[in-house]
Amino acid sequence: MNNKTFKRILCAAAAIIITASAFTGCTKSKIKSVDVNSITVSDSDISKIETEVDDTLRENEFVGSAAISMNEQDIYSKSFGYYDAIKQHKIKSTSAFDIGTMTECVTGAAVLMLEKSGKLSLDDTLDKYFSSKYGDITGVTVEDLLSSSVSFGAYRAEIYSNAAEYDRYKMYLQSKNSDKYSSKINNMIVEHILKHGYNKKEKATVSNYFLLGKIITKAAGVGYREYVRENILDELGLKHTYFTSSKQKLAGYDMNNKVWHRFTEYSSALNFGFMYSASGIISCSKDMNEFFKAIVNGRLGDIDYMKRIKLAASNKYCGFTRDGNNISVSSRIAVHCSYAHINFETKEIVSMMSNRVGKTDIKNTGDELYKIISSKINGIIISYIKKS
Repeated sequence: MNNKTFKRILCAAAAIIITASAFTGCTKSKIKSVDVNSITVSDSDISKIETEVDDTLRENEFVGSAAISMNEQDIYSKSFGYYDAIKQHKIKSTSAFDIGTMTECVTGAAVLMLEKSGKLSLDDTLDKYFSSKYGDITGVTVEDLLSSSVSFGAYRAEIYSNAAEYDRYKMYLQSKNSDKYSSKINNMIVEHILKHGYNKKEKATVSNYFLLGKIITKAAGVGYREYVRENILDELGLKHTYFTSSKQKLAGYDMNNKVWHRFTEYSSALNFGFMYSASGIISCSKDMNEFFKAIVNGRLGDIDYMKRIKLAASNKYCGFTRDGNNISVSSRIAVHCSYAHINFETKEIVSMMSNRVGKTDIKNTGDELYKIISSKINGIIISYIKKS
């Protein structure tokens, strides 16, 4: 940590202390009565935020794109670096990355939208959607999958350890018409998930959200991708968000080994067979910021998202935390990383995408950015309270 970063952290900490002190001068009822929808961040404040965010991202040697908003107001959107080895193509705010675990944010919203429209119930047990021939699943509900109060085990090891299954899996993926076999791949994975079984232990897995994708298909009467495309992506105008098989992903750089990687759908899907509803979406910081803005502002309906979503298990490469009114999610697939922090009370959102791994951690950088934004926004809210 250099001196500039250390000083910034001290300043942020001081600002938080000052903010907290200022809040103590207001009654709790008055603070709660503040309507953040009526608060606008001024051009002057945006300029100050932009300068501090730029400095932070450069000090962290960030390569990728970042978008920041409050309520429906876009505060920041910039990109840094290149997505090819010879530095011919600059990353843009619309450059798409493999968002990994963040896919589950979209899948969870789709489940809650279907519940709201009466097409499924969170109390539905899994035997309504899947055969029980692999084991008793009558004690598991849709809500159990959504909240990760039970966990289905990983299925990849079983596929990889069975030579015949592995060869069949590769044949589907390597086909010139891999989309033709997508349902076969998905059914094959569902079979392995159910055979593997579950335990009543709160430990989120990608398998849970893979099953939710199949449940969405059966409840909606159309494919998972079709439902998400029509009801979320198109509805919100997310023009740079699509599914794994649709486009080539950006190349990425491993800073530890100093190697560039270019991923096709086949190589990514083979190594991470949980694409689809658990990790199968490619998007950009601009679009994901718009998605989370829609969630916090109710543009996808009153689906009580904050209280009901819990995402994939925390590990070296991805994590999900929920603290009070805040949700933070980070993910990594190969050299593609994503991060988002959403405050459901003040409606602050930070979204980031990167195609670099090894030297800096996107979660640490994202958390540092959120502290800066939170401190600034708290100061703006205090000023608003004092004037009103």
